[in-house]
Amino acid sequence: MGSKIQHTPNAKIISNGVKLLHSLRMVESQKPSQNTLLKSIQACIDNGERLLDETYDLEFREPPSSRFFLTMIAQEEFAKAFILFLVKEDVIYFSPHILRSINDHTCKQLVGIIMDYIIMHWEEIDDLERAIREDANLSGLLPNDVGSAMEILRYEKIGRWESGTPIWSEDPNYDKSALRIAKGKKDQRKQDSLYVRIGRDGRVCSTPQIITEDERYNEYERAYRYCRFVKSVLSGEERTPRFDRAQLAFKILFKGIE
Repeated sequence: MGSKIQHTPNAKIISNGVKLLHSLRMVESQKPSQNTLLKSIQACIDNGERLLDETYDLEFREPPSSRFFLTMIAQEEFAKAFILFLVKEDVIYFSPHILRSINDHTCKQLVGIIMDYIIMHWEEIDDLERAIREDANLSGLLPNDVGSAMEILRYEKIGRWESGTPIWSEDPNYDKSALRIAKGKKDQRKQDSLYVRIGRDGRVCSTPQIITEDERYNEYERAYRYCRFVKSVLSGEERTPRFDRAQLAFKILFKGIE
């Protein structure tokens, strides 16, 4: 004999609500199709390239702050494309938290540290030889800044979204450069390239004039490397030992995120 409460309007509403919530969670955690992911990745790449192209429309404007801002946004679009690529390759699981990370500026900037590592950019032969020696000395481990970026992304960002509380009882010994990005310093620089910042005393403490041409150029070159990198991994060309190490670390750290 069923309980009468199961047939009341409120109980039906609650029951339907629970079913709807369950359905939404199933939809949220379902991995998009390969075709959907490929389209999304390509859309991010195309938009990143568009942003870089638009910097040329401002080539003769001074200061180069608007060009710098567009360049930084382009970097984040390429980082977003790389995260989606990792989902496509089943390295990380598509979930509401991963979706949130690709819409979070600092998360994408942390991924940029990992992309810089995999790309292994060098100007002089001495730079290349130094990078090779460092890899050999690490015996397959990730450098501290790269490992820190990945751990901060997993535990300090996504981990806190999952639990709502700090993960560690004691502060880990994270790399300072990764911590600066995690604390929003890089994103603040991006914002400062667009806005006048006012201090607590009401005075101007920063204007877009702080951005130099050298800084703009260096970030443009970085964005261009990101673009080439994402295109190469998408085509299956980029399979270096550094890529394999980073991919394995992603698999281990991000296992179980749903």
